[in-house]
Amino acid sequence: KLEVRIRKYENLPKNSEFRHEKYRAALTESLMSQDEDEVSEQGQKTGRFISHAGTYRSDLMSRFLAAVDEAADPHPPPRFTARVKGDSKELPLLAAKKIENQAHRWMVSAEWLAREENKKYDSPSFLLDNGRAWGDPKDPEEMLAGQKRVKEQKRVIAAKKRVKIEEMEAKKKENGTKK
Repeated sequence: KLEVRIRKYENLPKNSEFRHEKYRAALTESLMSQDEDEVSEQGQKTGRFISHAGTYRSDLMSRFLAAVDEAADPHPPPRFTARVKGDSKELPLLAAKKIENQAHRWMVSAEWLAREENKKYDSPSFLLDNGRAWGDPKDPEEMLAGQKRVKEQKRVIAAKKRVKIEEMEAKKKENGTKK
């Protein structure tokens, strides 16, 4: 599904509001809807999938994906798997270590995020700011690089303190044995 959406995104009409690179971040496996086999009344698989989008999706994210899905696939696969839009599901945002797999604020509904049970997702492990293309002062990569730099500086300072403490303890022992 992701590969198809990437091809379709790259094939969006030139005048599409969603053709801008700032929307590209939404095309990652961790943000794709969940699919399940469609089953007939007789209990047989129909060969189609039912897609369930997460309720966390913002209207803008939903409109973006709808525009991508409507675009023509420049290289359709030989065997197409039909997908049917199902009801939205209450899905969590996934924590990701790689920045390219994380959701950005524009992708997540502010109302969903404001609910008490979802406030835990309003952290850099789950959700990144949008970046310069959206009017933010910095891109998420810059903010994370700054945080890593500060963390490294704190580690160096702590290591220097440990060395000083060890030196002071060694001096105390040395002075204590001379008495």
